[in-house]
Amino acid sequence: MQKTNYKVNTRLINRLDEDMDLNVFFKELDLIFKKGNIKEAEDFVLEWMQKAQEEGNVPALLAIANELGGIYRVTSRFEEAKNAYSIAAQAVKLLNLENTEQYGTTLLNLASVYAASKSNREALKLYEQAAEIFEKCGLSNDYRLAALYNNISHVYDELNELTQAEFNAEKSLRIIETLPDFPIEMATSCTSLACIYLKQKRYHEAERNLFTAEKIFKNQEGRLNPHYAATLSALGELYYHTGNYTLSIQYFEQALDLVREHYGENISYASICRNLAQVYDKAEIPSKRDECNAMADKVEERISKI
Repeated sequence: MQKTNYKVNTRLINRLDEDMDLNVFFKELDLIFKKGNIKEAEDFVLEWMQKAQEEGNVPALLAIANELGGIYRVTSRFEEAKNAYSIAAQAVKLLNLENTEQYGTTLLNLASVYAASKSNREALKLYEQAAEIFEKCGLSNDYRLAALYNNISHVYDELNELTQAEFNAEKSLRIIETLPDFPIEMATSCTSLACIYLKQKRYHEAERNLFTAEKIFKNQEGRLNPHYAATLSALGELYYHTGNYTLSIQYFEQALDLVREHYGENISYASICRNLAQVYDKAEIPSKRDECNAMADKVEERISKI
């Protein structure tokens, strides 16, 4: 697939087309996401991206580029995601929106790509810039800042700097506990804190937080939220460490199904396959262990060629 390289047309910045109604864009995109068709979503966003570029509609380009970057991130196409978010950052500057919520959100999105591709130090720098902007914008008790601290916690967790990871996870949780209208953010914060407890072998505390997250996700209407996969995977890890391999397998399998349903076989899918292979190895089921490792190999090889 050819890489898409858009540039902002500065000569037509003030031209707006009545067909470029972002309310229509987001409504239609939401319907596509609810169907779980990530390829259809990509094609739809690219079509609107092309239209925004042709019309020089920079505000639309900013919003659409952020959505495109998100699609590339969850499908593990990290270079394309960086390109999309860089377009969004360029649009922010053209609109003189630096040090605004929009710029903070764009930095947060770009940081998430660096984090997903394991460029953790670069991710931290961008996350911290975004946090500073959000705080200056008066968002100290906003769900977006809670989500950002949660992301920072995850990066520190990846770096095995558990004190900082726990500190930021607790900051996230303190904010989100005051915001009852954001249950998904509450669940993800509980999951992040539980993952830190797992590394510290604080299994009882990890289980308590994961059960809280699981209950929240199960109480939501409609399709299961894709973020639930992280909770399921953490439960799989918990029961692996505590020797309950049957439960561990059940939770990892559920996580695999949910990731595949929402995002296809991406890098997270491969990672869960690796974890599941370890459980099957401990459970002395070599055929399933080999099957999971083979699937992970296949996904990783495909992604490496993108």
